[in-house]
Amino acid sequence: MHFHLPFSTGTFDLVHSSAVLEHVGSSENQVRMIIECLRVSRRGIFLTTPNRWFPIEFHTQLPLLHWLPTPVYRVIYQTLGYGFFAEQANLNLMTQANLNCATAGLIGWRFQVDSARLLGLKSNLILVARR
Repeated sequence: MHFHLPFSTGTFDLVHSSAVLEHVGSSENQVRMIIECLRVSRRGIFLTTPNRWFPIEFHTQLPLLHWLPTPVYRVIYQTLGYGFFAEQANLNLMTQANLNCATAGLIGWRFQVDSARLLGLKSNLILVARR
């Protein structure tokens, strides 16, 4: 998958994406999306994605299964009739460590990972980048 936004470099002051990053496929595609959001932004980005370590997976509304090793929970999702979300191309949940790795080495930006909380637990991760 080649991730390209149909905008010129620096078109927008800020870029916001809510709950899209987990749907672009592989970790490499997630990095490509972040880079592309940075490319079209002059000042910063604000991206949100569900936290893999929240006990309820928002797309399936199933508890805890997504905490199992990825190949294991994907087979269980398929078995339970959640085949769409069993495919990495459709759902690739991220952790704070994944976001930190995805932004490591991207120069010219200051990155911060924050979170939104539900019942005191980090339900969603928020990636903020500023020039």
